[in-house]
Amino acid sequence: MVDGGKMIIERIQIEEGFLNGFDVWPRPGLNVVIGARGTGKTTLIELIRFCLGVEGYTPETTKRSREHALSVLGSGQVTLTLVEDGRRITVSRSANDPVPRSSGPFLLPIVLSQTEIETVGLQSGGRLRLLDGFIGDQRSVLSTETEAVASVRSLTSEANTIRADIEQLDQQLAEMPSILEQINQVAPQEQQLSTLSANTSAKTAQLSVFSNTIALKGVAVEAIQRFRNDVARWRSSIGGSGEVFYEGWPANAGGDPLGELRTRVEKAHEHLRYALQELSVVESETAALANQVASEKMGFEDQARNLRREIEALQAGAGEIVRRGQLLRERKAQLESLMAVRQSRTASLQGVIARRNQALDALEAMRSARFEARREAAARLNYVLGPRIHINVMRGGQSEVFASVLTEALRGSGLRYNDLVAALAPRISPRELLEAVDNDDFDLIASRGSMTIDRAAKVAVALKDADLGAIATVPVDDYVTFSLMDGPDYKDIAELSTGQRCTVILPLVLRHMERLLIVDQPEDHIDNAFIVETLIKSILARPANGQLLFSTHNANIPVLGSADFVVQLGSDGRRGFPIAYGALADAPVVNAITSVMEGGAAAFRQRANFYGSQGLA
Repeated sequence: MVDGGKMIIERIQIEEGFLNGFDVWPRPGLNVVIGARGTGKTTLIELIRFCLGVEGYTPETTKRSREHALSVLGSGQVTLTLVEDGRRITVSRSANDPVPRSSGPFLLPIVLSQTEIETVGLQSGGRLRLLDGFIGDQRSVLSTETEAVASVRSLTSEANTIRADIEQLDQQLAEMPSILEQINQVAPQEQQLSTLSANTSAKTAQLSVFSNTIALKGVAVEAIQRFRNDVARWRSSIGGSGEVFYEGWPANAGGDPLGELRTRVEKAHEHLRYALQELSVVESETAALANQVASEKMGFEDQARNLRREIEALQAGAGEIVRRGQLLRERKAQLESLMAVRQSRTASLQGVIARRNQALDALEAMRSARFEARREAAARLNYVLGPRIHINVMRGGQSEVFASVLTEALRGSGLRYNDLVAALAPRISPRELLEAVDNDDFDLIASRGSMTIDRAAKVAVALKDADLGAIATVPVDDYVTFSLMDGPDYKDIAELSTGQRCTVILPLVLRHMERLLIVDQPEDHIDNAFIVETLIKSILARPANGQLLFSTHNANIPVLGSADFVVQLGSDGRRGFPIAYGALADAPVVNAITSVMEGGAAAFRQRANFYGSQGLA
């Protein structure tokens, strides 16, 4: 059992494929895989990476590692037993599994292939991932961040729906000034009619009552219909039946541990079915109510028509005037009702935007905290590895993903967006762009993107049709630089030779004291002096209850690193297999190191000389 919460691999099992039958129990501390070329050392590393679902540091290495694992695994399966925080976790994966099958959550290890040691420092994303390995377990933070992103996207979609409703209402309310003007024009004619005779006046008054009633009924019908539409939209959003397939519990496997959970799911089904049924009944009854009120409105309209005929009989032309006045007032009442609806929609929009701002604030706070953690990690590493190696972190320096999302959003807009995006993406944050588009702030877009107001307006119009929630939550990652002191000056890692890049990356990787570290053949492109003076010292400085897994050709790594467990692989050309494994001092392991590894028996003598020179003998 490992103490202190560190995760180790307790057992590695491989079924079928090139390493069929491999079943080894590594130990805490330094574990070294040795063997001649072609015996499966890299294959073992890549199968472990595949089983745990550890991605490479670049898309290219991720693709290459997966293809390697699948090519040597065939129809087989890899199973790892992990121990973390006192929990034993089993992780298995076959070629058909899109993701690992795990009995519980676990912290991903650091895995570096030969190629990645040489090239990871050249990729901005790779450097960032290396640094992120030093800021602690981010699983819960990433989960919270995912929730905040989902909230922003959902609230943005809701805000867009409300805005569309308001735009439709505004189109109808634009008619109000014309209606008021027409009512003012017909009012004198109505007044003249009312003075012609007491009978006409009485009938006109009665007709006015009917007109008001008809208007109120019309408003009521629309209000009922809007209520019905809202209920229908809500019922539709709940979804379908939500039925869950209940797989039978295997026979002779003991009591069904899912029994209580199945019961709770069934209760949830009952609540959902009741809610859907209740909403359906409400929708049906609302439709019936709308029909009833519409029917009542038709009845009053019939009575109004009869009165108009009577008034027309008393005075030619009066019916048309009265009818026109009635229709105008009815429309005015409808528009006044829509004004109240618009006020309600506006208040809803403000509430949604306020909640979205809270989610965006939370998202920014999490990303700011991550930057500070990265900056502090860089400072700690600079203290330990400096002055020879220097790490710097710049806030939000990687705008490539943001630019890519903007490019896709503007595709088909008719704008020449490549140069536009190149100017805009590094100078405006996703949130600022979201708010500028929402508020038609063309000046901000124009100034940040160095473009005309007219072009900024076209950009905003094009982005209104895009997924603004996704754009607003795009992570603009921090930019990390690695430098190596070469003489009096620092050189960026991109200016270094392959060997120099390795002398930057390996000491950095070996500072991962709390993480399981797996490295494939780290000795390539570095000399024995660096191995002895830097690599071995870093290995020996790691906590004894942690775990390192190296594959290597160099005898100095297991010998001078005082390996706790060594595995020698062999091959018959068709498959690889363990020839010997055990502690460093075990006879089969000593024989393996002296017979197949670079350095051979001289490494043992060198180890004695090294320990003596360091006062460790």
